[in-house]
Amino acid sequence: MAAIIRAETYYRRPSTCSIEAWDAAPPSEKALIYLESVLQLRIPRPDGPNDMQTWARIDAGRWLAECPTDGCHSAQVISPLDPRMTCCRCFAGWSALLVPADPDAVEAPLTSLPRAEQWWWADDDPANPANQQPTYPYPPTEQFVRGEQQ
Repeated sequence: MAAIIRAETYYRRPSTCSIEAWDAAPPSEKALIYLESVLQLRIPRPDGPNDMQTWARIDAGRWLAECPTDGCHSAQVISPLDPRMTCCRCFAGWSALLVPADPDAVEAPLTSLPRAEQWWWADDDPANPANQQPTYPYPPTEQFVRGEQQ
């Protein structure tokens, strides 16, 4: 039904950026150029890579990655072909993206689904719902744990 959105197609060239500069920019830098235009502020360019990494995932039909800085939780649309991102909120430097070896193979079974059902996490991603422990609004009682009726 819908192709998976990547940074290459999500971010649009602002009128303040020449076509040549836009075409020469890798997808991770297009995010910065676009966001500078939308936010009307200068986003500092990272000096280099940091020692952090973050998982790429498909989230409602978009390749997405969250900032790996503790407490930030900012996210942006990324490209699995440009395995780096920088956070436009905390400016933590270039973080390495953990992406699948074959993003097209990951996307293929999802394209026939409605965008709201296009989700994918790497098996090893701690945020993968399959890796989550159930949480309770309050600690379970001993009877609950043993399966007894109250």
